[in-house]
Amino acid sequence: DIYLKIAPQADLKLLPVVMRHFPAGTSNRNLVHFGQGVRSGRTARFLPFSFPTRRQNWEAYGAEEPKEYSLKEVTCPVVLYWGEGDWLSQPRGVAAMAKLLPNLVKSVRVPHENWNHLDFLWGRDAASLLYSSVIKAIETFDRVAQDCNQCQQP
Repeated sequence: DIYLKIAPQADLKLLPVVMRHFPAGTSNRNLVHFGQGVRSGRTARFLPFSFPTRRQNWEAYGAEEPKEYSLKEVTCPVVLYWGEGDWLSQPRGVAAMAKLLPNLVKSVRVPHENWNHLDFLWGRDAASLLYSSVIKAIETFDRVAQDCNQCQQP
């Protein structure tokens, strides 16, 4: 029952498979890094992992504190997909980030009222509500890239 509140698009038949691999796909360092971002209290702020000591940061980054990534330097085309019910990447944070991306092609709300973070992977309707659109965007940009490569060849 709690699983359906966290992921209303969840297929309960997959729950045993999901739980056998949980929490796969991440590391302790990644979880700590996520917590650092939450603790900063700012949305759309991107910082590298901050090591426990200034010396470690200096060794990794050449500075005592990691420097914020500038999204203005993202030069590739970007399509953002987001869900209204996402409790990790909330809509206001996605909107703030979208304003910082110079080559944002579009920001796409997955057309489901409660679509959330887990639904991107485990949602019953992910294929029809999300994946087909993502594949279409990839194919579009792949064609554009191929056309550009052909133009640049002597």
